[in-house]
Amino acid sequence: MSGEDACPGVLRLHEAADGHLARVRLPGGRIEADGMRAVAEAAELGNGIVELTSRAGLQVRGLAAEGGEAIARVLAAGGLLPSPAHDRVRNIAAPPLGGRAPDAVAEIDAVVDQLDLALCAEPGLTALPGRFLFAVDDGSRALDPMVADIELAAERDGFRLCLAGRSTRLVVPAGEAAQTGIAAARAFSELVAGEAPGAWRVRDLPGGARRLAHRLGVGLCDQAADRLASAAARGRLGVIRQRDGRAAVAALPPLARLDPEQLRGLAVLVGAAAARMSPSRTLTLVDVPAADADGLACSLQELGLVLTAASGWAGLSACAGLGACARARVDVRAAAVRRAQRRGGAAPTEHWSGCERRCGEPPEADLTVVATSDGLLVTEGDREPRTVMSAGDAIEVLSRA
Repeated sequence: MSGEDACPGVLRLHEAADGHLARVRLPGGRIEADGMRAVAEAAELGNGIVELTSRAGLQVRGLAAEGGEAIARVLAAGGLLPSPAHDRVRNIAAPPLGGRAPDAVAEIDAVVDQLDLALCAEPGLTALPGRFLFAVDDGSRALDPMVADIELAAERDGFRLCLAGRSTRLVVPAGEAAQTGIAAARAFSELVAGEAPGAWRVRDLPGGARRLAHRLGVGLCDQAADRLASAAARGRLGVIRQRDGRAAVAALPPLARLDPEQLRGLAVLVGAAAARMSPSRTLTLVDVPAADADGLACSLQELGLVLTAASGWAGLSACAGLGACARARVDVRAAAVRRAQRRGGAAPTEHWSGCERRCGEPPEADLTVVATSDGLLVTEGDREPRTVMSAGDAIEVLSRA
């Protein structure tokens, strides 16, 4: 795929209808208390809206066009901009429990840290596209169905290199995993420069994963990487038992938004630990003494976060919508708020899009609403899509689904 790589970062802002937007990368989705306070301060330079992204990062909205330098200073002071040159390429996804889940096979925080440090130490990788994605999986497959360009997947004997969803035959010890990922990224960059100018992802290369594997001198397995994860592994909420006997507490900000007051409250709850954002747009606090987990859950609820899958907010998402995006035709966020009041527990996943670009739509969404030039296109699983004329009509259709 060719064209300009316009992915925003901290230093390169994106112009939206509600002002400029900064995207903050959080390798492994991790953010400490100082970082949360910095994001809260940065949000006050804009319109006060912070969004969780589908890559476990954060977006700060409503900034002035000339606000990039000020927000960079604030976020750097919070430890969120360790290498300005690598700002947009620190895209590293990881399961929010980081190896602590009962079904995980390895702890991965150290691998994520090593990969981030190695990435920031590699001058030649500053030109990686902003869409290029690394992932480190702990064996739980909690990131599925996300497909990373370069994935280091934990197995009993080490970490297997996967390329664009294809498993290779290369398995390396934990201590070599980060450099293996960097070598793959370096090979991708060389192929882009020599054979595929403008390619953003491994799948954009001629020959895709097979071409990159050949460049690395490794073989591909006969079948694609196993993308099957249990539903419980994705976006689970509430108190979760860790395999070491402690607990994690996962919460959902409604429609993936936080404000400065909530961020400062979360910073107090996080203390000296770190919170974990996830691609499901949840926020998880880990290593909580089991006796303290219920109290922490109550504190998160008091901040306005959702702790139960029985809530109408669980599994419900929407793009930025009218007033925030120039392409949006409908205020899908207002419609989603109304819809949340009608949804029951364990409802199918559902996403509302203000235009045909379907920004932020989860790949596994069961129900979708897309604003088109002809009306709102409602899709319910395998049923034939239908077009209705208003958000109210769409809500009625989905309420009967």
